[in-house]
Amino acid sequence: MRYSTGGVRDYVPNGCGGPDLPETITEVRAFQAWYGLAGHSSVSTWENGDVWGSDFRDDGGDLDPSGGSELPDVYLFAGHGSCQNPPAATSPDFLVVCGNFGTPNTVNIGNSSRWGNGRGTLQFMFVDASCPMDLVSLANNWFPVFQGLHVATGHSGTSRADALDSAARGSQLAARTAGLPGVLSWLFPQQSVGDAWMDVGTIDVQSGCSAVALAVGATQADAIDRRENERVTDNRADPVANWAAWRWRTG
Repeated sequence: MRYSTGGVRDYVPNGCGGPDLPETITEVRAFQAWYGLAGHSSVSTWENGDVWGSDFRDDGGDLDPSGGSELPDVYLFAGHGSCQNPPAATSPDFLVVCGNFGTPNTVNIGNSSRWGNGRGTLQFMFVDASCPMDLVSLANNWFPVFQGLHVATGHSGTSRADALDSAARGSQLAARTAGLPGVLSWLFPQQSVGDAWMDVGTIDVQSGCSAVALAVGATQADAIDRRENERVTDNRADPVANWAAWRWRTG
């Protein structure tokens, strides 16, 4: 599998509000290390200002050869999102970067992101940010982005029930999903994406914040099977997005 990461630590120094997120760089580097140990191929590992909003927008930027999110099979984003308090069914979900190019820095996922379409190859999108996958608004914000994408993960919450800055979530997610060799496979048996995120997505979250995993399929049974069982190394065909199935665990 081909994988990429985008981690944004520095927001305040570059005039993008804040707060800064000191754990994100450690997080994405650990993800890269685990996937490298498993024999997967790194496409890009951009950090701070080199992570652009355009990397996640379906206007050509997500296929930018220097680091678009559609280039790999697996992508981890670690940075800011944006929480409503509380969200409604029509509330948007966001990724927020602090790029030196490719502005605007705020990406409206439902309006701007489409993964797996055209020449895009992204199968697994891991979003470790504040409230990028609110349960109440999944239909508006996330169902449309599945254009070949297999499984996505994120958090649902509010400004008072949020995912905190953490290096552990992304590192543990990588260790549990990559399919590690030798003795490491005994320490970290490979899990499905959905199972792994349910186990690690509630690390370092405030009470009431939920880890969410979402998959699609040609039938209800197919969507549920992918949500429960699909691993990054399964080499499954791209799904037909007729049905969506999601699960969550609340911290």
